[in-house]
Amino acid sequence: MTLDQDSLAVLALTNRLVDTDAAPLKASEFWRLVAVVEHPARLLGLDESAVERAIEGSDLAPGRIVRLLDTGIGLAVRIEGLHERGVFVLTAADERYPAHLHQRLGTAAPAVLYFAGDAALLGSDGIGVVGSAEVGADDREVTVEVAHRIARAGLTLVCGGAPGLDSIAMTAAYDAGGTTVAVLADSLERAIGRRDHRAAVRDGRALLCTPYRPDAEVSPGNARGRTKIVYGLSRVTVVITTAEGEGVTWAGATEALNRRFGRVAVWSGAGAGPGNAALVTAGGIPIERPEQLMDVAGPRRH
Repeated sequence: MTLDQDSLAVLALTNRLVDTDAAPLKASEFWRLVAVVEHPARLLGLDESAVERAIEGSDLAPGRIVRLLDTGIGLAVRIEGLHERGVFVLTAADERYPAHLHQRLGTAAPAVLYFAGDAALLGSDGIGVVGSAEVGADDREVTVEVAHRIARAGLTLVCGGAPGLDSIAMTAAYDAGGTTVAVLADSLERAIGRRDHRAAVRDGRALLCTPYRPDAEVSPGNARGRTKIVYGLSRVTVVITTAEGEGVTWAGATEALNRRFGRVAVWSGAGAGPGNAALVTAGGIPIERPEQLMDVAGPRRH
């Protein structure tokens, strides 16, 4: 899979794969740039003066842009190596990039996603499932039932792909014949080496993706950023369990509510987490029976 010039330019501008003395563009900076230069490939090969004229109004330093774009050759080699290991690149310049991700997250949407699997799953009807890592018996039961209902409705389950609740949800979706998208906060390269992921990707039942380096290690910042993308890819996201005022699940749900990243449903039946009621007070939609989630999700897009 060869990247076109626009995608290569996007990758260079947000590059974290090869060393450079220029700071890569943050998501908000990238979207500010493409607001004035729709096709970043136009900047390739330009000197600093020409770039300055082209990006006028973006408030970005032209010298920084030139230095980032100079990484293109090294990036092409690095990407070829990733392809050989089954990791591919999707940029905001690619027609397969999910439009609803940018529509929901705005300038917080990632410019680049590294992925393994069928990229078409990113554009599918997704329902997100999130929750704290500690899973009790009631949480497990609800998670499995929710995942089964998502799969039987022909919808894609979107989650963070982490141990605990995410893994339970993914396994349940597979068991019901469904598909999943896992947005990872840690190493994609390591994840695709796992037997269960490898089989699901091979069979077209799963897509694993990350906005971070494919060999990244997990961190709290990565986990928060990953959760944001789960909300952006999902028509509605259900919070199974969360603590109040702390943790990645709480932070992701409250950010989604405050910034309107997507609809947030909150499990309010047996086994609801200690912070679930507070999320409902903050604007989350209470769900007391798993079947209610399908009502909140609304009719399937065609």
